[in-house]
Amino acid sequence: MAAWVVALAGAAPTLLPAQPIAAQAADRQALVQGLQAQYEVALIRERKMADDRETQQIGALEARLRAARAQADAARGDAREAGAALASARSDLAALAAQVVRHDPGAQGDVAAVREQAQSVAAKASPEKLAALQRFADGDRVGAWPTLRSLTDAEIGAPGASVAGQAADLRQLASLRDVMRAHGEAGTADVLALYDKAAALDPSHFKSEIERARLARDLGDLARARAAAEQAGRIAVTDSERADALKWIAEMAAAQHDFAVATPDDDQALAIYRRLAAGDSAPTMRNNIAMVLQDKGDLAVLMGDFMGAQASYAEALDLRQQLAAADPGDPGTQDYVTSVLQRIGDLDEKRGDLAGARIAYQQGLAIRQRLSAADPTNTDLQYYVSGLMRRIGDLALQQGDLGAARAQYEACLAIRQRLSAANPSSAQLQTAVSLDLEDLAGVAFSQNDLAAARQDYAQSLAIRERLAAADPTNAAMQQLILRAMARSARLPEAAVSWSDVAAQYRKIKAAGQLTPGDDKVLGALRAHGLAAGL
Repeated sequence: MAAWVVALAGAAPTLLPAQPIAAQAADRQALVQGLQAQYEVALIRERKMADDRETQQIGALEARLRAARAQADAARGDAREAGAALASARSDLAALAAQVVRHDPGAQGDVAAVREQAQSVAAKASPEKLAALQRFADGDRVGAWPTLRSLTDAEIGAPGASVAGQAADLRQLASLRDVMRAHGEAGTADVLALYDKAAALDPSHFKSEIERARLARDLGDLARARAAAEQAGRIAVTDSERADALKWIAEMAAAQHDFAVATPDDDQALAIYRRLAAGDSAPTMRNNIAMVLQDKGDLAVLMGDFMGAQASYAEALDLRQQLAAADPGDPGTQDYVTSVLQRIGDLDEKRGDLAGARIAYQQGLAIRQRLSAADPTNTDLQYYVSGLMRRIGDLALQQGDLGAARAQYEACLAIRQRLSAANPSSAQLQTAVSLDLEDLAGVAFSQNDLAAARQDYAQSLAIRERLAAADPTNAAMQQLILRAMARSARLPEAAVSWSDVAAQYRKIKAAGQLTPGDDKVLGALRAHGLAAGL
């Protein structure tokens, strides 16, 4: 990803007239300042650097910037006064963004690179492209996109355009589209298609391959994501890049239940991060260690090693609590704590410690709800909140409180359906919706509402089968299909029979993808006389 365009994620949408902004309001120096400020705002949101007060201030300044831009576009009143108001709004947002970014010393190198890139782009861009970029930076992403896409296509197709230049232009366009995706204005597939074109021209760009892995994973295409991560590993130059690539490969391999690859790759990534952290005490390095420890814990859970998982999660939690205590005003460190708490709660639940799980979930939910309230347009935070709501619903269900469980599941489903509608190509969000439908079906079954249970199970299974057809290597999805089939088969007049369940079980067994929890399905198949040869 071209770093400078990530900046634009912090802008908020507004509708502007079709006429381009006056040339004097989109000069090159203003664009450099605006792009840098917008990058810093995006960085603040991504790493959750701002506290509640700062988040509100940034939102107010963004609104002021949009209003000043609209005033200048409409040319109402004194044009010089409108131009001055626009320049003042941009300057004030830039000053606050720079102040907040200082929370993270590791971000300074990124910011410097962004400034340099913005200056380079501003120096060579045509007046028309400068105006479109400024419109995008000031929040009218949808309005600016057709012009930016058309101009970029023309640059790529121009006689004499170099392959390296074409790839760079496509990466810049892809990162702009990714900003739109984050705001519900484009789909994951749209962004990945642009990165794929850039990678085909320049397969040696490390960050592009990591972006492709991230986006392909979101689409649910693990084979494609793993291939991109493996390419990143082949072209990695620094130890940090090698560790990043190994982490991504391990994550995709674990999702495919390829534990023979996932385990050593996680170990190698952790060893590199520990070595780098020994010579660099920056929070980013210690957080990298915590991330791999979480992945190792997740892998241990998949392999049934609960003691190993507990040890990895405990070390990750200790690291992140230390980071949070060292900088209590940094929301990012607080959110990182919740990611470990969620995993610890999941592990406690698997081990039957429901009281411990509830404590972990409630602690994490309180933090995430506060962070989401301070940044209400952050869709990632909304998704994270829904994940903990679902888990608290699970605990209520296990304790027999069906009403509380249904309330949590319905609230969770509403959030995820809204997010999925805004990004329909996201397999992660579709999978989440299928989980919520399955949960609601379970409650309906317990309440003897068999018609509702059949309908919800059928919808959940249909989503999973569609996603599995797109990526047959996704072992986790095959497991979810087996689970949905087994639960649906319990119902009279269900579209799924126990013979169907047995066929899915054989498919998973033949692929070597069985997990310890599948013993329950095997027991049900035995009870129905369908376990021969299993």
